[in-house]
Amino acid sequence: MPRTAHDARPDPGGTPSHPLRRVAIGAAAAWLLLSSASLAVGDAAGVAAAGVVLGVAVLAVAVARRHPLRVAGSWLIGAYAAGLTIATLVSGATQSTDDARIELFTGNPNVLGAALVTAMAAWAAVAPRRRWVWWAWPLVGLAVLNTGSRTSGGALLAAGTVWLVLLALLLPRRRLLAPLMALLVLVAAAFAWQRGVVELTPNLLAAPSDLTHPAWRSLARHLEIVPDAAPGPFEGTLGQRLMAQAEPERRSVLHQTVGRSEAGVPYVASIYLRADDPRQVELSSHLATVTCEVDEVWRRCVTPAAYGDDYLQAQLHLQVLERGGSVDVYVFGAQYERGETVTPFLDLRPAWIPQPMVNRYDLRRITFLPEDRVEIWRAGLDIARASPWFGVGLGAAADAFRERTREALAGDGVTYAHNLLVQLLAVHGVVGLTGALLFVGALLSTLSRAGWARLAPLLSALVLLNTWDLTLFEPFVFVPAVLALASWSGRSGPPLGSPRR
Repeated sequence: MPRTAHDARPDPGGTPSHPLRRVAIGAAAAWLLLSSASLAVGDAAGVAAAGVVLGVAVLAVAVARRHPLRVAGSWLIGAYAAGLTIATLVSGATQSTDDARIELFTGNPNVLGAALVTAMAAWAAVAPRRRWVWWAWPLVGLAVLNTGSRTSGGALLAAGTVWLVLLALLLPRRRLLAPLMALLVLVAAAFAWQRGVVELTPNLLAAPSDLTHPAWRSLARHLEIVPDAAPGPFEGTLGQRLMAQAEPERRSVLHQTVGRSEAGVPYVASIYLRADDPRQVELSSHLATVTCEVDEVWRRCVTPAAYGDDYLQAQLHLQVLERGGSVDVYVFGAQYERGETVTPFLDLRPAWIPQPMVNRYDLRRITFLPEDRVEIWRAGLDIARASPWFGVGLGAAADAFRERTREALAGDGVTYAHNLLVQLLAVHGVVGLTGALLFVGALLSTLSRAGWARLAPLLSALVLLNTWDLTLFEPFVFVPAVLALASWSGRSGPPLGSPRR
């Protein structure tokens, strides 16, 4: 592909240009400082990790100096963004995951959400002249809804807003119609999601009443569920028969994890039970447990109200009363909901919305500063105060965070700071943080005005994603971000929103 007139800083024969030298020098200085901090605390892993991250960034800038490779990189980002979005949408539509939140191959819904946002913003940076990019924003928004990541939702909103503001400043009004329509599609989708999935569905925490649904997980040695085995407690309904035997040293039979409990919010779990022979079983919401008397009449077993702590997982959990025991009961209408008392069992969910989508994303829960993050950041700053210059090192950081957050967050605590700057300060101290900032400054200093305009949505997304969380160093996020930044390092180009040639 021939060069365009906008490639104002060519590199004849591939000779490294001044911006590349600046980035390379910044990376070398950053690695020396990060390595010094790591070696000062005996952390060889930190030296290697810093070398890999900085080396990949410099290599990306070097590769992007060649026009054909830069074009190939932009197509790779586009293909990655499209593939990740389609896979997430298909995964949600086909219920191909056991979890109420989609994570695909990333291992974490928040990482998947961050990857979707980063890929979209990176693609908007490297190929903004392609009209269909305008319509990709709402599609990626729907995919982020499937992950249930509130942090990613906020980052996507920020990136889209920055992008739209820049277009409004640079484009004639008539050409703003398409991006404005794309924004309206995203807003309508979010409203429909909120209204149709969250507010109209009493079963707010996505506990499918059908025990054969993949969201339910067997913990028993033997489990058999017979669908439509008996008339249910209400006219026209049918119950299922649950026959199971627990493992010899356990009492658990069946459970479904339905997401982190909200701090200070009461929860109630319930299920209708009946048995041919009288017996007892336990029902747990993970935060509260009740022993249920079961006989030949349908009775609703309800746990006491328990208040969420924003850490422990909220669950529906059936157990027998003795280790290795068995159970043979009819069940109907498993339900897990907010509040101190149960509501009638209803399902007003629109038929076209799969049950696992319920409460993956609740707009009412978005807060500017999640309370649990404050405790984590405070722990990170405590670690930094104890080792201000060189930090504790990469190898010791996880245990240090776990020790300082175990009491405040209950359970085992967390292993990282959920904030990039706090993480770097705790792990590498002032010396290492200075090195990291030095490299970032060197990289950003190579951007032209056009580069800043193209990359502004991506940069705003990365700032938010790594203020509320820490996802920059995940490969699914780091690679598209670095490719997009490298593509504009030391290069001028057409204004944002220029028509495709």
